[in-house]
Parts: sequence; C-alpha cells; structure tokens
Amino acid sequence: MAKILVVDDEPNIRRLFRDELEEEGHVIEQAGDGAEALALVSREDFDLVLLDLRMPEVNGLEFLQQVRKRHPNLPVIVCTAVRGMESDYDLWASQVFAILNKPVDLEVLRSEVHKALAD
Repeated sequence: MAKILVVDDEPNIRRLFRDELEEEGHVIEQAGDGAEALALVSREDFDLVLLDLRMPEVNGLEFLQQVRKRHPNLPVIVCTAVRGMESDYDLWASQVFAILNKPVDLEVLRSEVHKALAD
C-alpha cells in the first residue's frame, strides 16, 4: 500500500484516479493545482505523485521543479492532454518516471504506478 498524491485541476480525473488506485489498496490524497500540491508535499510524505501539467496557480512543471529541490527521489508520473510531451527536455531533466497521454488507459496507469513503486 502506497500513499499517492493526485494533482489535477479536473475533479473528474482526480476521482477516477482515486477510485482506480484505492481499489489497488493505495491511500490517495488530491490537489486541484500545483500550489495546493506543494502545500501537501511540504506537510506529508508521499510515495508517488500523479501530475497534470496545465493547471492554475502553479503549473505542473513549476511544481515539479520546486518539489525536486526537497524530494529529489520522489517518483512522478505526468498525465497530460498536451501531445508531444514525451520528448520535452525539461520534463525528463526533472526525472519524471513516465509520461502518460490523456485520456489515460487505466490498465496502463495501474501498470506504471506499480512499476514506479517497485523501482
């Protein structure tokens, strides 16, 4: 069982990921934007972050750059509707574990979460 932070400005995506991953036995926390996520990460320990890129306040890349300063080894899986991010240098330089395109195949999500937690 892992503690996972789901960061996405779409409530339906957060609920979908929460429901799917709670069925796997994980504890899920949610944040609607990067600022809220940074506050949670500063107060709690997480085993994994599922991160959207386009969000209000602090976007996903800004969140990632800030969280790497405090938690350089925290696995992060980016889930984005922005196509072509698989080759984005800034994302890979921030050591993301994987980049998944929305709509995310839930079997792929479960598989990547399992791999990230086992790594």
